[in-house]
Amino acid sequence: MVSCLCASMSARFHRIESNHMLADAAEVEGAGSAAAAESIVWSYFHEDVEGTVSARNPTADAVMEVRAYLQEPLVAKNEGPLKWWESRVPVYPRLSKLMAKKLCVVATSVPSERIFSKTGQIISEKRSRLKPAKVRSLVFLNANLPKDKRDR
Repeated sequence: MVSCLCASMSARFHRIESNHMLADAAEVEGAGSAAAAESIVWSYFHEDVEGTVSARNPTADAVMEVRAYLQEPLVAKNEGPLKWWESRVPVYPRLSKLMAKKLCVVATSVPSERIFSKTGQIISEKRSRLKPAKVRSLVFLNANLPKDKRDR
């Protein structure tokens, strides 16, 4: 008799708790008050979300993003790649940052001409015995050091 009574009471209390949770959810949807935001339903939801967000692995996310990108169909010839990447920023946030750097290639030969000119100034008659490795180092430093450090 006692076990039967406990079983029936347990079922009733479970239903009461479920109804309480449903009432909280209805209150949140209807009223939108600050007290409703702290309801039991939302506290369960926030606990689940926190567990999911903290368990995310940035490396795994990046790998999944690259895999998804590789599954995309090729861009049509008449569609610009920059516009395509602009439309895919929400889908591929990490790759779009990388592509913004890689797709902005300089379309002129001025920087390379400047390096050739500077190399001609480095290799003069007085410096004709410089070894190729030394010339490469000097050209690299000249092209990549800030101007104020170069002139010292």
